[in-house]
Amino acid sequence: MIDYSNFGTTQKIIASLAKVGPHAISRWISKHSVKPILSPKESSRKLRYSVEDTRRFFKDSNISPELNKKDIILSFYNFKGGTGKTSICYQVSSHLALMGYDVLVIDADPQGHLSTSLGFDNNHNYPTLSDVVNETVSIQDAIRFVYPGLQCIPSNLAVTRLEVSLNDLPKREERFQILMEQLKGQYDFIIFDTNPTISLLNRNILVCSDHISIICETQPYSLNGLKILMEDMIKFYKGMQISLPDILVVPNKYEDRSSNCAEAMTVLRQFYSNYMIPDFAIRKSEDITTSAKQSLPLAFFARANSIALEDISDLITALLHRFVKDRDTKEMS
Repeated sequence: MIDYSNFGTTQKIIASLAKVGPHAISRWISKHSVKPILSPKESSRKLRYSVEDTRRFFKDSNISPELNKKDIILSFYNFKGGTGKTSICYQVSSHLALMGYDVLVIDADPQGHLSTSLGFDNNHNYPTLSDVVNETVSIQDAIRFVYPGLQCIPSNLAVTRLEVSLNDLPKREERFQILMEQLKGQYDFIIFDTNPTISLLNRNILVCSDHISIICETQPYSLNGLKILMEDMIKFYKGMQISLPDILVVPNKYEDRSSNCAEAMTVLRQFYSNYMIPDFAIRKSEDITTSAKQSLPLAFFARANSIALEDISDLITALLHRFVKDRDTKEMS
């Protein structure tokens, strides 16, 4: 497990996430006499501030919008592998925590790539969702600390046995919904990284989700899979007699000079514009790959002008707007 206490964010990174000028960060740091965790000799611009102080800035400044409820369940989903679903889930969950929210991220993929990105050793016998469903440990005992604001239920190959366990239980598609009741009031966001299959495990996640982000690679094969995925989801929710949750289609790995990417974006806008952020795609960037390899969120190492950090920040802003309180109503009350 990685000790993140020596990692932090620069003033420019905080400003980029908060979408404010760097001077606002400087004034807050000066006012509260906040000390950096590292003191590099090269430049004061490279000074880094702890996760706790980064979170405190967002809370003190009221920059992160107030949510309309707690325990918002977000899921990152696609039954096609290689779309970048886990990478985006990792960035969104880790940066929401840096922005002052309390986040629990749950790895529901036996491959455990999200857990690896979060610094967990997949060879370690951590409790997983499989242990929780089989009642060998409580859900509280399966939760592991990552850094302030961010906790995780990691995964490993033991999760492959979960499908059989769920199949033998009553209300087999609703077991996670029942489990989530045990976490009520503890987190702002509970975030699932799903496995790339149509499975009973993923059906459980679909049932309990308030929002589903479908990460779609901007390539022809991904578009074919998206059509099947959307049809399957609509059929499933109809069969369960529950309403569709909030759905967002997120184009990923976009390259400006690629004709395939341009054609894919045209098709996505034609058929799924109601589910998309206007004029938005996550651009292909080595920073995303480096982040996963180093088990470090973008904010801990990327430059402030990183296109990956810009795109993740914009995606988080769009997600938050779906769950903020009605400010007009709040002001009138």
